[in-house]
Amino acid sequence: MAGLTFEQIRIPAAVALLALAAFIFWPRGDGSGVPSPTPRASIVIGEPGGAIIATPTPTIAPTPIPTLAVVPTPTTAPTPPPAAAGFGAEVLACRSISGDRCNDQLGTLPASAGSFTALVRFDAASAGDTMNAVLAGPGGTIDGFPYTLTGSGDGYYYTTFTVGSLPGGEYTLTATRNGEPVATTAFKIAGR
Repeated sequence: MAGLTFEQIRIPAAVALLALAAFIFWPRGDGSGVPSPTPRASIVIGEPGGAIIATPTPTIAPTPIPTLAVVPTPTTAPTPPPAAAGFGAEVLACRSISGDRCNDQLGTLPASAGSFTALVRFDAASAGDTMNAVLAGPGGTIDGFPYTLTGSGDGYYYTTFTVGSLPGGEYTLTATRNGEPVATTAFKIAGR
């Protein structure tokens, strides 16, 4: 027996294609193509005597959308961590340092020097304290690079100041903890 021929399958194929097209293009809903906001009654109940009663359409109450209000937060300056009992510090102007040791503490920085190191040694600091050094004199005020401590206890902090372009004269080096002065020292930069 040979396979089916085109003549034998063309009518069933045409009917199948027509059924598929009818399914795809057949109108649905109320004909507007827009879904209705409330569902229509799906059950019709008969009343004795022949009257037809439609089931009540359920009402869908809209869900309220909460509104967000921006509440301003008070702007207050950050408070420094509480002072540790027994905190103490000293600041030194050094040609160089070796750990927490000052090599060649300055009385007068030679005019040829391009930089010096400020060394701050401290006792009983708290984690979160911010240490810094500030240089002030005839060349103006220059902040060092602040550092926030991650641990508590004794330690040291240092920062290097470039002074090649500063005029000669008396300078004050101040160590700060959380922005407050904790120690000072004075030295000279020789005239240039």
